[in-house]
Amino acid sequence: MNKSESTQQSQNQNQNQDIMLRRSAMLSDELVNLPEELSTIIFSKMEDDPKTLIRCFLVSKNWASLVSKTVNLSIRMSCTGENADSLPCATLHNHIPLSAIPGIMKLFANLESLEIKLCHCPSPTPETPCYQHVTKVKAEWAGDDSKTYTCTANEVGLLSTIQGPLVSLELEEEKFDTVENSSALDLYWIVLYYRPETMRSLVIMSAKMDELRSEGKVFISYDQLSEFPDSISSLSVNKSWLENPKNVVYWHKNQRRKKRSLREKVWLFYQWQSLISNEVQNMKDLIETKADLMKLLDGVADGDNGNGKPRSQFRKK
Repeated sequence: MNKSESTQQSQNQNQNQDIMLRRSAMLSDELVNLPEELSTIIFSKMEDDPKTLIRCFLVSKNWASLVSKTVNLSIRMSCTGENADSLPCATLHNHIPLSAIPGIMKLFANLESLEIKLCHCPSPTPETPCYQHVTKVKAEWAGDDSKTYTCTANEVGLLSTIQGPLVSLELEEEKFDTVENSSALDLYWIVLYYRPETMRSLVIMSAKMDELRSEGKVFISYDQLSEFPDSISSLSVNKSWLENPKNVVYWHKNQRRKKRSLREKVWLFYQWQSLISNEVQNMKDLIETKADLMKLLDGVADGDNGNGKPRSQFRKK
């Protein structure tokens, strides 16, 4: 390539760059000068993308003012509490690190509703094992009064046929020990500390449920669990017994297993409510029903369990 051709090519590149810069500047001016009502509508379409909203906040004072008026926000976080952008997840989305919660509450100072979904990305430095569970925490505020509803199901053991009609219930103590150590509940207390006064609703959802279709699940309450040993000793546990709502909250059958033997994972289902009125707190346990369990299973993570597996089969039971 001779000198004149090289010079011409360089000039063409500079012209192209100038054109792109002018177009970018024109587009920026058009966006910045949009009517406030239209800009607000555009930003409302990004309620599930806080990272983009934060970038928009840095564009100009006008945009910063509009972004700070966001009233509804949905974010994804990693249960590890780390910045899990580099960790594998079922779908493409940004994870917000736990350390960003104070800044988010300050930036979105007019939030009225916040939804947080916890993803169970494998952590490079796991501290404690994360067993299978589904948890939902929902809080509502009216002035100084609040109502918090917590619903959780945790895998705690295995119910299986060992010989003929004999049934064995194997409960795993280490899983029982982690029932109350919920990452969703820990996150609730952090958000509660930093929440803006405008916030009226908070929903935190977390799920880790593997082998959804390939295994049966028996969901029971604490009261039903206490009766299991007597039922097993009297050899009364069978398929008809598991289908009785008096004995279990819900039996999700393994459709693939055609054998008569049982090998079902046992899940402990529990829900409670906390009410605060006039600075007085009242807590009460709620009766566990199949309808409540279905809402829990169907509502977590918009149809997936954090591992990319649909939960639609529960709706058809």
